[in-house]
Formats: sequence, structure tokens, C-alpha cells
Amino acid sequence: MSNLKDIETEIKNINTLLKNKYEEIFSMDMNRFRTEILNKAGKIKTLKKLSSDELLKFGLVVGVDGSTNRVGGAYPHYIELFQALAKPTVGERIFLNECYTPMIDGIIDNREFENKNRDKMLADIELKAALKSIEQHRPKILMMDGGLIRYKINNSDGYNELIENAEKNDVILVGVIKDLKTNIISRSVNRAENIYDREILYGRLLKGEIFEVFDAYNNKFQEGGLVSAFLRTSNSAMMVGLDLIESQREYLTDIANLVYTLTPENSRGVPLWLDIVDSEVKITDAIIKAMLEEYLDRDIYERFFISERDRRSL
Repeated sequence: MSNLKDIETEIKNINTLLKNKYEEIFSMDMNRFRTEILNKAGKIKTLKKLSSDELLKFGLVVGVDGSTNRVGGAYPHYIELFQALAKPTVGERIFLNECYTPMIDGIIDNREFENKNRDKMLADIELKAALKSIEQHRPKILMMDGGLIRYKINNSDGYNELIENAEKNDVILVGVIKDLKTNIISRSVNRAENIYDREILYGRLLKGEIFEVFDAYNNKFQEGGLVSAFLRTSNSAMMVGLDLIESQREYLTDIANLVYTLTPENSRGVPLWLDIVDSEVKITDAIIKAMLEEYLDRDIYERFFISERDRRSL
């Protein structure tokens, strides 16, 4: 039987370590925090909810997201499915799908390679869906689920092609980031770089406020030509992030107002349209299993892609 007392001690230790690490910042009152910390890294503005007529002026909005799921066991005996969806507020959805298994490539087992390959394939298929949407839907706004810099990291050519097409077709390209992983604020005030914006900003903006990041502290501006901001769009104390390409900087406030308007007050802070896209693009375990059982020879399926754990339930 597990020693629950030892587990309890370990969890309490983690709690103490985290409290000590963030004590100075977490203990600051709101006014001091905003003056001494936030004002160094950017500027705070107030957003507004848009009227129906103002929303209509934005025109067609397309949300783009991707999903991946795998079936099987340890490397290389698995198969992974990738799916991307570009969903317009009016018109037909665009679905794209790809499959991958290391059984075909015969690459030496390497966890870092696997993760990079997965990230690249997911970025590739999302970029393809976004480009196809520009061609087919001609949207005014292309709203990507996640930060834009990951496309440059995983597929620089595809990222540049997307920017070129967006600019050429007057499409405003925006990334909406649900889970912040940057450390902009801690770097701006010379704090430890492993203190992240996600926890620093928790509850530090009022609902309906935007924090526009100064380019000088924004690595994404230096590396990818992106301007960034953090928003509190709902009653949730958690922030969301925005990325826009530098040539479209003038639209930052307008897009932030749009995101604020499209986000339900009692939600986790994400625009409803992206939540809908996210739910529709998901590849569930049941779907992937059913498709493999249907389209793979039974011998191929059992020989290559059923793990020992799965066999126990057969």
C-alpha cells in the first residue's frame, strides 16, 4: 500500500517552495504591483464590449485549431492522427487530416525527436488549414488557437507564407493564447526568468483590461515580428494572450475588443468561437480506435498497434 503520509509531506513541501518563490510578488498590493511591475513591461488600457453593429463591421471570422491523438504502445508501435479545422462564422468548415507512425520511418527511438516531430506535424496541418481558409473563405479575421510564434519555430516557410497571404488579402492574423508560457514581466524587472507571466498576472488585471507589452521586452517581437498583449476577458482571474503580426499592430485594440466581446463573462476567458472550434476538432480515443479497427487489417492492427495494457482488456 502507498505511504500516504510521505506523499502528504512531499505535497506540503511543494506548497512551501512555491510560496517562498513567489512571496515578494504575490504579497504586493494591486497598486504597488501595477506601478512597480506592470508599468515597466507595458501599458494598461480598458477594453469595451462591442455592439451588434460594431461586430458586423468586422466581417467574416475564421477560427483555426488542431488536434492530435495516438493509439498503441511505446515507440515505435503507435499510430498518431492529426486533424485541423478552419471554421468560419458563415460557410463550410475545412477539415484536414494526416496520419503518422514511426514504423514506416524506422527512426531511432528519441523522445525529443518524437515531441518535435509531433509539434511540427500539428503546426504544418494547422498552417495548411489557415492558408486554405484564406483562399476559400476570404475572411476578415483569421483567429488561430495558440501563439503565432510556434509556427515560425516549427515551420518557418509555412509561417512566412501565411503572413504573406494574410497581408496580401487584407486578413488580420491573430493568435489567441489560452495557457501563457512567457516570462516577459519577470525579465522586465530583472526577476528570475523561471517566474512566468501566467502566475504573475493571475488576478492582477481587472475584467475588461488589456496589458500591451512593450516590444523591447517581447522576445516574440525580436524573433518573429509579433506584437503581444495580455487580456482579462471574463470573471476568471486567469489571463489570455494575443499575438498580431507587426504590420497589423494598428488593429490590436480592435481585436482585443472583439475577443472581449466574444468571451462569455463566466467562462475561462477564451472566445466562444475558439472553444467551439476546439470541441469540433478533437480526435477522441473512441474515434481513432474505431477508424483503425475499420481500415487496418486485423493482423496489422494487433501486431503493431495494440499495447500490452490494451490486450489485458480484450
